[in-house]
Amino acid sequence: MKIINRFILVLLCFLSANSFAYPVTDKMPEKLQTFTDNLESVSANFKQTKILPESTKRFISNGYVKFVKNVGFTWHQQKPTEDIFTSTLTKYCVNGEVKELNELPYFHRVQSMIDNILNGNMDDFLFVFNVDYTEYKNTWTLVATPKFTNIAEMIQNLTMYGTTTDLTKVIMTYYDGTVVILEFNRSKKDFADEIVC
Repeated sequence: MKIINRFILVLLCFLSANSFAYPVTDKMPEKLQTFTDNLESVSANFKQTKILPESTKRFISNGYVKFVKNVGFTWHQQKPTEDIFTSTLTKYCVNGEVKELNELPYFHRVQSMIDNILNGNMDDFLFVFNVDYTEYKNTWTLVATPKFTNIAEMIQNLTMYGTTTDLTKVIMTYYDGTVVILEFNRSKKDFADEIVC
């Protein structure tokens, strides 16, 4: 859960620097646009690897995630500990404890940013990060580095790898040297659990 919370904090950080007009951006490249257009209900297994700079040991957890566009997502971590994080459009729930999303400071801005990205609008994201986007055959890579000091002091860069139908890997490198690698593999079956909180 700390990984999810840290990433949300990264997105929140941009708000303190948000005193400029959003830039005008071109239409997203074709493969990334197709990916967001095709993103509806997705179930995937994941492996999360956390590498700490002060240790040679890698900490690995496994689980599965289900995302339903315009509904929310649920994240089940099965190893080494059982954690369940669920978020709908109005609530979030951690291991059975329900809270209102609007109780989080500025969450409506973060929610708007995430919703826009998943619907193919990268304007908010491009305001916060410098982005290097490349395509090769049937895959795409997006490398994002923060524009603002307060964000750069938390995360150095964020790299996403995907195809026209799947987000396959996310690598987050934090300022303190910690590296988190998330590898996703679309499940052949649809997880039946309902996304409620």
